[in-house]
Amino acid sequence: MADFDFLEDLGFSQADLSQPETAYDKFILGLANEVTTQFRDYIRDNVNNTGGLAQSVVYFPTGAMSFEIQADDYYKFQDEGVNPVGQNKFPTNYSFKLPFVTKSHATAIREWKGYDMSHAYASAAATKFKYGIKPRNITSNVMSEETLNKIANDLAEVTGLMFEVTFEKNTKTWQ
Repeated sequence: MADFDFLEDLGFSQADLSQPETAYDKFILGLANEVTTQFRDYIRDNVNNTGGLAQSVVYFPTGAMSFEIQADDYYKFQDEGVNPVGQNKFPTNYSFKLPFVTKSHATAIREWKGYDMSHAYASAAATKFKYGIKPRNITSNVMSEETLNKIANDLAEVTGLMFEVTFEKNTKTWQ
């Protein structure tokens, strides 16, 4: 039997592989759980927030052979970053636009950092007008070429077919 990249960690046996549908279902479920865990761990280790973003990461089955990873709406801002008002500091499509700090922005910082409101407004203003939000590149670090190759190798082992695995980043915005 060939070496597995994720399969052994997911608890596959030789008997599982002799029943392709069961093995494939188990592989997809295990893979979804593993990728979700990797996203959560990367966010916990590399993104400054209350931990809510990492907790919001979940997978949803989208068909017999696929799943989708979803997170809170502000994931995209942490992933790709946000430019300060009127600046192009980071290679991102997102920029702060309003020339003032909203109460909800200051409140979010107060809740996250435990600041009083005046300190929270000052911190929000510094982020919005001077620093922006640095891109954390969560998606590209978790779904690296190496990870995609491991998944393709394991799919080939489970199904006996060769795969080219791609990861499509969904950039839908919710209103």
